[in-house]
Amino acid sequence: MSTPPACRRCPFRPGAPAWYVRAARRALPTNRFPAAERQRLTAAQVAVSVGHSSEDGTAHVTLLIGQHHGKPPRPGPARDTWLRVRADVAAHLRDAGFVTALTGGGVRAAAPRPEPVAVLLEHGDVFRDGLGALGRYRIWCPEHPHLTGRLQNAHGLGPQVFTYVYATERARNSLWPTGFRSLHDAAEAWAAHMGLPPVTVTEI
Repeated sequence: MSTPPACRRCPFRPGAPAWYVRAARRALPTNRFPAAERQRLTAAQVAVSVGHSSEDGTAHVTLLIGQHHGKPPRPGPARDTWLRVRADVAAHLRDAGFVTALTGGGVRAAAPRPEPVAVLLEHGDVFRDGLGALGRYRIWCPEHPHLTGRLQNAHGLGPQVFTYVYATERARNSLWPTGFRSLHDAAEAWAAHMGLPPVTVTEI
């Protein structure tokens, strides 16, 4: 069997889960904490769903047991199991370096901050590509060279300049309908969309 290309093996791609969501999922052994599926669970089955919380860098692990999705069962054996599994989830996350807090639906987990990843910006070459290159930047991550996008400056109403984010260099539509007020904010948004951890942005 041939080895898949690096871009397919790499977890970083357009629309990838946030780095802290992936980190939380990795910290929970799937044989003990299987991912929640669409089918209904039996009364004794337990699963978890890992997603975003309201804070950047913080994931929320929602615990599901039987018919109870994201909330504990009424007092009884099922509730005892739910509380025990929630404590076990929190313990695994703490062992992986997360700062945890119990919630009504599961566990909120702030991930340990990884080392930042370098992201580079290069302004378009006006002499080579003409005036259309003005305000256009190529953005890429040297550590993951298959990730290459485009930032484009454009005037809004009045003198304000906004920067629009495109997932790839050739993408026709921006990722968001509104632009960002600074080039670096746009670069960080592009990196987050690719699932990258916190980045350092350098113009070259």
